[in-house]
Amino acid sequence: MAVGEPETQVLGTAPMALGTAGSGPGGRRRGGWLGSGTPTVWFSFGFLGLLIAAVVLAQWIPDLISPELQFGAFHQNPALSVSGLLGTDPLGRSILSEVIYGGRVSLTIAFCATAISLAIGVTSGLLAGYYRGVLERVVDLYANTLASVPPLLWLLALVAATGASLFTMTVALGVLGTGMYARITKAAAISGSDRDFVLAARALGASDFRILVREILPNLVPVFTAIVPAMMAGLIVTEGSLSFLGYGIPPPTPSWGGMLASTSDVMQQFPYMLIGPIMAIVLTVYALNTLGDHLAARISLREGQL
Repeated sequence: MAVGEPETQVLGTAPMALGTAGSGPGGRRRGGWLGSGTPTVWFSFGFLGLLIAAVVLAQWIPDLISPELQFGAFHQNPALSVSGLLGTDPLGRSILSEVIYGGRVSLTIAFCATAISLAIGVTSGLLAGYYRGVLERVVDLYANTLASVPPLLWLLALVAATGASLFTMTVALGVLGTGMYARITKAAAISGSDRDFVLAARALGASDFRILVREILPNLVPVFTAIVPAMMAGLIVTEGSLSFLGYGIPPPTPSWGGMLASTSDVMQQFPYMLIGPIMAIVLTVYALNTLGDHLAARISLREGQL
């Protein structure tokens, strides 16, 4: 390294750095992370953006009443108004309001549980893969234990013991997801520990913390960018399943699974009541999976251009 040359050229983050991959001649980027996209990809981005905006700004949507208030007659058919667009439930509440406010529950659990899983899983995986030894065996035992029992059984047992609440479900789902993230991170840390850029950083006297955070961790960003949307979709389905079984968020807080459970007795007489929660779950899961597939394809393309 020449005298006066910036140290970051040697300590630069892995060859998979996101800043230059996919650039065309003259440094022009070719599509970025979104790429050219397909109609399904753009639909997925648009739907998720609209859903997030709706659940965040629900109280400011004109003519949308609270889902806890009675809007009209019991089992009122869909009408040409904001709150009556999807009709009313057996208590006269607006189904559209329940769908939008129920989205808050699903998205809150998906985002917060994913954050918990990433924080615990990535930290433990980095330490286990870098230092190995006893710490690696402990992390492996923890991950294998979580994987040995179906997640739904873990959740049912935990909810039955502690009671159903938004906090309990979020923490439980977050902890259950740590095993997978720990495995992926540990494998990346093991393979990255002997890479040239890590050896160069270690030779220059970089601390273990700097190596883990500045050299190894950034290489996991593309991987998790592709995995996280699909995992969030799985969390939404799991939360809906628990609510449908009666172990989810207790009333009167609306949730998509709880709406399906509450209409199970009258779905033959009033099938329109199923449209809102079913379409919300299907479209959200579809959009998240499509987003994950698209980002995975973009990452593979970028890696092939390096």
